[in-house]
Amino acid sequence: MIKLEEALEIIEKSVKKTMSTESIGLLNSRGRILAADIYSDMDFPSFDKSAMDGYAIKQQDIEKELEPIEFIPAGKMPEKKVESGQCSKIMTGAMLPAGSDMVVKVEDTQLIDGKVKVVNLKSKGNVLFRGEDIKSGNVVLHKYQKLTSVHTGIMASVGMLNPEVFKKPVLSVLSTGSELVLPEEKPLPPQIRNSNSTQLQSLAYECGAEVSFVSQIEDDEEKILANVKTALEKSDIVVLTGGASFGDLDFSQKVFESLNAKIQFTTLAIQPGKPCLFATIGDKFLFGLSGNPVSSFVQFQLLVKPLIKKLSAIMEEEIKFKLPITKEMKRKRAERNLFFPVFINNEMAVQPVEYHGSAHLNAYQNANAMASFSIGKDVLQKGELVDVRPI
Repeated sequence: MIKLEEALEIIEKSVKKTMSTESIGLLNSRGRILAADIYSDMDFPSFDKSAMDGYAIKQQDIEKELEPIEFIPAGKMPEKKVESGQCSKIMTGAMLPAGSDMVVKVEDTQLIDGKVKVVNLKSKGNVLFRGEDIKSGNVVLHKYQKLTSVHTGIMASVGMLNPEVFKKPVLSVLSTGSELVLPEEKPLPPQIRNSNSTQLQSLAYECGAEVSFVSQIEDDEEKILANVKTALEKSDIVVLTGGASFGDLDFSQKVFESLNAKIQFTTLAIQPGKPCLFATIGDKFLFGLSGNPVSSFVQFQLLVKPLIKKLSAIMEEEIKFKLPITKEMKRKRAERNLFFPVFINNEMAVQPVEYHGSAHLNAYQNANAMASFSIGKDVLQKGELVDVRPI
C-alpha cells in the first residue's frame, strides 16, 4: 500500500510526452490548450484614435476659440487636416485627424456662436496612440494557455481563426460485475444499476477528455480481456471499475498482467478507494478502480484527473485550500488518508455533509468539495484547518 503522494509521482513520471496537436476552428477552441504562441499581426490600436467623444485640437490652441471643420464618427477616415484655430468633432474610437494631438472631451467645452471654447484647461489628452497596447509581432497568448471566451476574442482580433491546440486524451470506461444492469433497467435483487459508467464518462468530459468506448462486462476474465484489448486500440487511457481487489472474481490485475502491462501499484492508502490498480503498456495507461461509486469518484478525482491534465499539457496547479471545519469529527482508524464530502460556505468554512460511506453517492449532491483526514490523525477539532479540494 502506497501513499497518495507516491502514486501521483508514479503517474506523473509515467507520462513521457503530451498529446499531439491539431488545428481547430476558433469557435470550437474554448477550453482547449494552446500548442503554440499567438502573435499579433498588427499594432493595437492600429491608428491614433480618440478615447472620448469631444473635439480633436492642437494642444497649443487650448485657450483659443476654435472653428469646427469636420465631424468624425468611428469608422470614417478624416478628410481635413486640423490647422491652427480649428478643431474636428470626434467620437470615441474614431481616427485622430492630421494636425491634431489631443482630444478635449465634450463635457470640457462650450459652443459659443458656432465656435468651440475649452473650459477646462487641464483637460487630458484622451488619445490612444498607435501600438500603445500591442505592437505588431508581440505575443498576445502564450503556449499552454487554457482558452476561454476572452481568449477567442483576442485571437479573432489578430486574425487567428484556426489555433493549434493539444488534442484531448481519449478514455475508455469499462464497468465489470455480473450484478450490473443498465441504468434504463430496473434491477431485481441482487442486481444494481451501473452508475459508475455514466459518472466516469461525465468526469472525463469535465476534465477535458473524450470518451471513445464504453462497455459493461460480466465477471468473466476472457470477456474482460477482450474488451480491454478493444479499449486499448481506441483510447489513451482505459478505466475499469470493479474487480480491482483480490477476490475470486476480481480479474483486473490478471487481465493487465496477461497483456504484459507494467503494474505500477495495486493498493493506495486512501479511504475510500484502497484497492486501486495503475498500469502502463507502451504509451497507454490502465486504471482498475473500485466498484463502489464513491470510491471510484474519489479515485478518479485524485488519480485519473491529474493524468488527463498532464497529457493535455494543462499547466494550472490543482486548487487546494486550508479552511476551518465547522464541527468536530472523529474516526476509529487512521492508517489511511480519509476523504469525505463537504460544503464550503460563504464564510469560507467547511461544513461536513451527511455521509454513510463508499456506496453513498447521494451525499455528494450537496457537496462542492472533498476534505481529508491525514494519515495518523483521528480527530479534527472544530475550527481546525483542514485540507480541502473543490470538486
